[in-house]
Amino acid sequence: MKLQRPLALHVGFCCLSAVLATSAFAAAAPDYPVKPLRVIVPFPPGGGTDFVMRAIAPQLSEQLGQQVLIDNRAGAQGVVGTQIGARAINDGYTLTIVDAATVIAPALISPPPFDVMKDFAPIAILVEQPYLITLHPSVPAKTMTEFVKLVQANPGKYNYGSGSAISHVSQALFYSTAKLNMTHVPYRGTGPLMAASLGNEVQTTFTGPGAALPQVKAGKLRLLAVTSNRRFAQAPDIPTLDESGFKGTDIRGWFGMLAPAGTPRPVVTKLNATINGILSGTGPSAQTLRERGYDLNPVSPEAFGKFLGAEVARWSKAIKEFGVKASD
Repeated sequence: MKLQRPLALHVGFCCLSAVLATSAFAAAAPDYPVKPLRVIVPFPPGGGTDFVMRAIAPQLSEQLGQQVLIDNRAGAQGVVGTQIGARAINDGYTLTIVDAATVIAPALISPPPFDVMKDFAPIAILVEQPYLITLHPSVPAKTMTEFVKLVQANPGKYNYGSGSAISHVSQALFYSTAKLNMTHVPYRGTGPLMAASLGNEVQTTFTGPGAALPQVKAGKLRLLAVTSNRRFAQAPDIPTLDESGFKGTDIRGWFGMLAPAGTPRPVVTKLNATINGILSGTGPSAQTLRERGYDLNPVSPEAFGKFLGAEVARWSKAIKEFGVKASD
């Protein structure tokens, strides 16, 4: 039960809060931004998160009239950089690009490194994507069904890799459901994971189209299936997991932009409107992302916040149900 404040103290506190909020509003608009923005990408260069931000950054810089500086801070599958973003000054000049790994990490680590619902202010969803299930060409399987039978006949022989928490957990859950005995090999990001996949250190992985599609088109990796419940436009002949016999499977990734909690509302509104305008347009950023196979579905900060809450609940439940650990 909360104790009731004395009325005078309560009124004074409210008045002070109103003054501070008004001051923040005045400071944030209409001049924001007045200096370069730093965008933390919590993964190494070469991965999907990095690709998406670098595709958007030039137009975002042009629209805002300030440089947009990308700061790659890799470590612990996105946790290190995301923590830095959570602790940044909430003035709108340090932003963080996150993926579904952001909502999974706290459920895998004790104590949780951050609380995405309390430590951040949602800005915008940048893109959504299916995951592509790729296989090294040396593995003698042409379809998902053939690969499953091959692994079942050779327990412990094959490795799967991950470059983020979402890639790790989604694969762990899928392989557990399919009763496949494989060894998990984690990497610091999708870039290093792709290098390992090409070098046959790991034979299969779930990866976003930004990183995997060029390798598939070059014939360096084989595409077995997509994890969403609808086919991938850039590879329409490839079946979904549902079509491959794993009914009800629908795993989609996403990238979004967050600011530290308490960032002034006018800053959040301006960034959301600017980013949504870029994604809704026909300029080079949107064109590049669509060509790489990403879905662009701009939403409001409020809608993004609700989506984040649903993702936290979904993945936390799945991790507990299947007993997935960070060390798996």
